Amino acid sequence: METSFTLTVTQAIQAILSPAVMISSSAFFLSGLNARHSTLVNRVRLLNDERRKLIKELVKNGELEYTENVRFLSIKNQIDILVRRIWYIRNAMLCHISAAIFFVLTSFAIALNIFFAGSFVREVPLYLFVLGLFLVLCGVCFLGIDVLVSYRVILIEVKGEE
Repeated sequence: METSFTLTVTQAIQAILSPAVMISSSAFFLSGLNARHSTLVNRVRLLNDERRKLIKELVKNGELEYTENVRFLSIKNQIDILVRRIWYIRNAMLCHISAAIFFVLTSFAIALNIFFAGSFVREVPLYLFVLGLFLVLCGVCFLGIDVLVSYRVILIEVKGEE
């Protein structure tokens, strides 16, 4: 028993636009990641500026007071961790950008399957969509790692740990 696969124009449009939900979710994640990235970059710049001022004082006076020396070491440790966090956020952003691209490609592949009545490889849209979902998962994992690492920076700032 063979069934024919015909779609109305409305059904075709719905099928093509279905991955748009995932495109929107990736854009939503990117918005939050971009804000976090900007905050981290600004924090690194501020800390680096403070570090330069302490270096000038070290060159001028030949030494730093104990509290300034502790702050100098704290700044160095914080910058190291913040740069690592920026790397995780960058990777999360790249994953979500790539995922959005794969979701758009999924829509195109669905359209090609509809327009060419199955002459195109029928599984390609599914593969593209699953790859997009995998990239979203990777992006969320990078974000989770960043959240875990962020706690270390707070400990350094508050407790003066190295």
